[in-house]
Amino acid sequence: MLLMVLAASLASAAPKVRWPRDVVEWGKLKEAEEAAQKEGKGFAFIFIPSVWDTKDSGVVRSIEATNDAIRALKSFCFMVKGNYQEVVDASRGKQNGVPKALITGLIGAGNSYPLVVILDGEMKTVLGKTSGNDIYQEGSKVFREAKKMHRELQKKKEAEE
Repeated sequence: MLLMVLAASLASAAPKVRWPRDVVEWGKLKEAEEAAQKEGKGFAFIFIPSVWDTKDSGVVRSIEATNDAIRALKSFCFMVKGNYQEVVDASRGKQNGVPKALITGLIGAGNSYPLVVILDGEMKTVLGKTSGNDIYQEGSKVFREAKKMHRELQKKKEAEE
């Protein structure tokens, strides 16, 4: 009996991505664009695999990196669960409403999960991009620079109005 309880507690302790309550699902991106412009926020597109093997230590680190990125970016960005296949299709010419800046950012982000691309509220400017192990090594620097660029764009927009 004790063994079953212990096994159940270990299973529930498996690391998982902690998405904020207001995470934007891919299908609701257009509505979120209006809200972002009203609130003066950007977008953080986070691409992760649909299923991760949580027994792999590399995967555990990737999940932790994803959670670190979410914590660092949620103050000035809407979190978006990225749809990698939609972006790949758009990069091959499919007209599916994916912003060009997102395609550019994803190409430059790297090739290990999680992939993070930060865009302005209009989804026209890449504010930052990083992936996988780079989040551990240089993530905070990338996120700080993205936040700084976001503030500069907001000031510029306010000056024009």
